[in-house]
Amino acid sequence: MSLEAYITYCSSQVCASKRKTFVLVDTGSVFAFGWMGFGSLGFTDRGVSDKITRPRILDSLRGHYISQISTGLYHTVVLTSRGQIFGFGDNERAQLGHDSLRGCLEPTEIFVDHNAVAVKANS
Repeated sequence: MSLEAYITYCSSQVCASKRKTFVLVDTGSVFAFGWMGFGSLGFTDRGVSDKITRPRILDSLRGHYISQISTGLYHTVVLTSRGQIFGFGDNERAQLGHDSLRGCLEPTEIFVDHNAVAVKANS
C-alpha cells in the first residue's frame, strides 16, 4: 500500500460532473476518480475510457501547487498558485485553448495573450 493511503488530507475544493470527481487538497495536490472520458481525468497511464474506482493522486500535476479546478463534460482545467492554467481531456471544440490539439491526455499549459485581451476590450 502506498504512503498516501496513510496520510490524512484536508480537502479545499471538490469539483464533480456527471461521471468524474476531483478533490483538491490543502497541499495543492489533486485526487481524481470516475470515468476517464476522453482523458478528462488526467491519468496518462490509463486509456481514454478507463474507470478509476478509488481516489488517486494526479501524478502529472505533482510539480504544481493547484489552487482551483474546473471540469466540463470531457475536459478539465486547473489553475496553479502561480497563475498558470493547464487543461486536459477532449479538445474537439478548442475547449483547452489550442485549436489544433485533440485528445489531450497530458496536462497542457493554456496561454492567455493578455495583449490581445486588452486590445479587444478597448475596441
